[in-house]
Amino acid sequence: MKKQVSVIIPNFNGRNYLKDCLNSLNQQHFQDFEIILVDNASTDDSLSLARGALPGDQTIVLSENSVSAGR
Repeated sequence: MKKQVSVIIPNFNGRNYLKDCLNSLNQQHFQDFEIILVDNASTDDSLSLARGALPGDQTIVLSENSVSAGR
């Protein structure tokens, strides 16, 4: 069944924030949402943290930091 809401988290080396963010979302009373992490080529271990907490199909990995790539 499709979820009502998608929460999209852009991430670049956000290990220090990601665990708290995911824990907070998982503690919400409203649960009809999916979490999609978009990783902008992180070089810290935030991607492995996310993969441990989210199903594989909910993680999108970009080959470069798309935020700074256009600058």
